[in-house]
Amino acid sequence: MLGALEACALVSASIAIGILGRPKLAQPDVVMLFVLAIMVVAVRHSRALALFAAALSVAAYDFFFVPPFHTFAVDELRNLLTFAMLFALAVVLSTLNERARKSERAAADARLKASTEEMKSTLLSAVSHDMRTPLAAITGAATTLRDNESLSTAQRRELVETVCEEAERMERVVRNLLDMTRLQSGALAVAREWIPVEEMIGSALVRLDRALAGRAITTHIPEDLPMVEVDPVLVEQVLINLLENAAKYTPAQSPIDLSARRTDTGVELVVADRGPGIAPEELSLVFEKFYRGASARPGGVGLGLAISRGIIEAHGGSLFARARPHGGAEFVVELPVSDKRPSLPPELSTLSERRAP
Repeated sequence: MLGALEACALVSASIAIGILGRPKLAQPDVVMLFVLAIMVVAVRHSRALALFAAALSVAAYDFFFVPPFHTFAVDELRNLLTFAMLFALAVVLSTLNERARKSERAAADARLKASTEEMKSTLLSAVSHDMRTPLAAITGAATTLRDNESLSTAQRRELVETVCEEAERMERVVRNLLDMTRLQSGALAVAREWIPVEEMIGSALVRLDRALAGRAITTHIPEDLPMVEVDPVLVEQVLINLLENAAKYTPAQSPIDLSARRTDTGVELVVADRGPGIAPEELSLVFEKFYRGASARPGGVGLGLAISRGIIEAHGGSLFARARPHGGAEFVVELPVSDKRPSLPPELSTLSERRAP
């Protein structure tokens, strides 16, 4: 519909210019006005619209500029040739335009296919590496437990802990892959509920108790923070990813700071480390899929930060990185806070009213 309106507008403009410039414009000049209108439509739209523009141009040129005027009669053969030329122009230009579009689509498909194959190769390489390492550790520990009956209780406990830790590591890799698939397909379900910020932070720290063993974890959470309406499982996973990332990119005994504060638009959570920091040119790159910083330790697919940003953006928030003033890096999560607040169940609301002075 818009293409047809554009064709009508261009032909109308050609008629107006031709009539207003009749004292100065020769007949070929008027023809070129309609040629220009047909060219624009043929380049921008389909062959059908180009032929529509050509038909309008032929009718308008015949009616307004070919004697006898204001009729569709044609007295001279050369005018019929002009009409045929306008139709031929529409066919040729629209054909060339369609070929160019097909060529562009083919090139885009080829680039997408190459990019997809490269991504698959990168993913398979990274995942196979990340799977092979814990699998080897699990196989070694399980084999030792099976074949060596003379192990002490402490040795058995240590091997069992190794199996558990490496299994959790494999589970994180698989979970990240599933989360990225859901994000890219738009199938990530956000089940919102009201929850205190300190509860999510505490749950994340409990789940990482073994992984962060030996590190000083400093938390600063004001008591007057409002509750947030989020998917606690997903946001907790973001905090886990950020804490694991801080542990991965910093020395083994360096402390990690975790703080929260109220802002004008919501709640801000900050995970800060005291490691080597992030180069300015890498501050945005670290959120790209499969990107791993120059100081990264072996292992890791490079999906954690990309997934974390996707989860936070699905909540209407933002996640970004910045350098700490005295060294290290900070990852900042900004979550919006709704104006509405959770309401108490009827029984609790009634109880509260009875206790009110």
